[in-house]
Amino acid sequence: MQFFQAFIHDGQKATLQTITTDDLSAGELLIRVAYSDINYKDALAYQPHSQIIRQYPQILGIDLSGTVVASQDPKFKKGDQILATGHGLGVSQGGGYAQYARIPAKWAMPLPPDMTLETVMAFGTAGLTAALCVNALMQAGMTPEQNPKILVGGATGGVGSIALQLLENAGFSNRIAVVRTPDQQSQVRDLGATATLALDELPQGKALSRQQFDYAVDPLGGSFTSSLLPSMRYNGAVALCGNAAGTSLPLTVFPFILRNISLLGVDSVNAPTVLRQKAWMALAKLKPVPFQKINLADLPQALNDHFTHHPVRTVVSMA
Repeated sequence: MQFFQAFIHDGQKATLQTITTDDLSAGELLIRVAYSDINYKDALAYQPHSQIIRQYPQILGIDLSGTVVASQDPKFKKGDQILATGHGLGVSQGGGYAQYARIPAKWAMPLPPDMTLETVMAFGTAGLTAALCVNALMQAGMTPEQNPKILVGGATGGVGSIALQLLENAGFSNRIAVVRTPDQQSQVRDLGATATLALDELPQGKALSRQQFDYAVDPLGGSFTSSLLPSMRYNGAVALCGNAAGTSLPLTVFPFILRNISLLGVDSVNAPTVLRQKAWMALAKLKPVPFQKINLADLPQALNDHFTHHPVRTVVSMA
């Protein structure tokens, strides 16, 4: 039995508490957690009466990296460095905002080559989601040889900014970032955009509009998706992976039946291992993303700030 710190939500609020390994969820792997991170879903889960968490009390944190302390699965042994993202972490199973975690072995992956426990959490679920989106678009036919125009929504956030890097690394030269304010233009160019588009330049309320983009990464959903689809070129595809702009999706059938547009749903929570492995291979080839590092005690402020002002990525140290 080991005493340690964990950030636990009781349904009303989340606080830092001292618990033991006996309090952890069931699973084949006991992990000494080194790092977690902050994602949009983490910030939502932190709110009172969250619709994210399925069972209270709950240790928050949908991602973690760390070292195996004990294993009941032959695929892992004590001392192995692993990462885990999504699945039930921080939702139905104790998550990454704790110094120890117990998880099912099938959720764990070996640390990718050339990555550390810290740098892998600088990508986390945001990076995994971005890589799954880019891979889905390439599976749908997107190739550098086409020289396609690729629109990236939410480009100052985790998914969008990492998607820009992945596209650049894969040889795509027309990377257009959507910006809300003029001051974001230089920021997204530093992140890898070759051009920018103001959010209000997307036509509103039209069934079809001028064909502008071949492919798109869409972490926003809602009204953004509704405005984007009518502007897609014939045979285009949109990888939809988030709902930061809302869950309602007013649409007409015309982009689909007149322009053969594909809307590709991308899920990072329950993505199969084979897709995760391919995604992490792509992420491992990127230069490290910028991040700030905080401790468990800093989580309340950082989670509150996430919706209004945040750096590209935040890594949470369990030290």
